[in-house]
Amino acid sequence: MSTINMTKGSASARMTKSSSIRVRCWWDSRTDYDLYALVVYTDGRVKTVATFPAEGVPAQLATADGAVKHLGDVGRQAIGVAEEIIEIALDDSIRAVIPVAYSAQSNGNGSFFEYRVSMELDNGLGDRVVVTAENANDNSRIYTCVPGMLENTPDGVSVHALEHYSKPKSEDRPLVSLVRRGLMKKTEVVAIEMDAGPRNAYK
Repeated sequence: MSTINMTKGSASARMTKSSSIRVRCWWDSRTDYDLYALVVYTDGRVKTVATFPAEGVPAQLATADGAVKHLGDVGRQAIGVAEEIIEIALDDSIRAVIPVAYSAQSNGNGSFFEYRVSMELDNGLGDRVVVTAENANDNSRIYTCVPGMLENTPDGVSVHALEHYSKPKSEDRPLVSLVRRGLMKKTEVVAIEMDAGPRNAYK
């Protein structure tokens, strides 16, 4: 078994592609975070897998093709660790999956560092990549974090530790797009713009 621990600024990690990759996000259960995913397809489409809606975006627990599935919402508990899981069956139509951790302002203040919000990717073959909370943002009024990104490449899976954060008090989702750059438009980049997407519905 190989486990790689990553923090913001770490070089990307490689993972063997498998038929099922599990994304697990966990935190101190005294608060109520939610995990959702933005799924980028090779044709430029972006779909959202989430247990709750946003403006104009209904809650969908799975993509239409069933490739990316959310295993369900968990709530607040008095003590312990809460976790939510997204399962990914990669195929050639998927370019990237971007997990997002979010807590509505109505849940109260508390930082990603305070509640130790962390993410793990596991390919079921013994490869694990963990983006830890050691260097997480400690601003208690920031409610959205993109811990990392999974990129589907011909050579396997690349995992990037991003730790992108929303502006304080923002309820807007990140906006993700597939951009082709360069003179011949052959360089393909997954662009993530924080606070540019639809606003999360009240939870």
